Amino acid sequence: MGRSIVKCVVYAITICVLYGVIEYLNNRNNSVKGNSQDDTHYIVRVPSALKYVYMTMFILGIILFVVFFLFKVKGNASVTTGHLWFSLIFAGIGLLVMMWATRWSVHVDGSEMEVYKMFREKTKVSIQDIGSVEVGKKEELILYDQGGKKLLTIDGLSDNYDRFVKSLKTYRKITKISD
Repeated sequence: MGRSIVKCVVYAITICVLYGVIEYLNNRNNSVKGNSQDDTHYIVRVPSALKYVYMTMFILGIILFVVFFLFKVKGNASVTTGHLWFSLIFAGIGLLVMMWATRWSVHVDGSEMEVYKMFREKTKVSIQDIGSVEVGKKEELILYDQGGKKLLTIDGLSDNYDRFVKSLKTYRKITKISD
């Protein structure tokens, strides 16, 4: 077996372990924080459907890797190392989306919010400090600060979206949203 094939196998095992660890940590965090949510204390997360998309992408990439690897080991000349790398990159993209999706969240605690983004530190914002809220065509909420600078966008399919809209209405930051 060539050196590049061994590298591919090591990478495949590594991203599978990473996926498992991140999934375990995410499920552990959800079970701890998920029980104590109400209308004033909750967490806005990316849509739940995204979990199935990145999981499908990751699993499909690993299945492709196994199939291509078996053909390569059996001596099929039409399967190259490029096929193995393609399947690992495909699975890796699913893993990256998973890491982004598990990191992004907005923790609302009464009138205070903590915004967690992928490559930034958490940002604390008071709901009173929100200058304006714009509702997009697909029901996404675009929050701006007092100076008009964009703070964040929350998709209409996000978990706890309705609670967040209710909080914004309570603090008179949003007056009308189409149903």
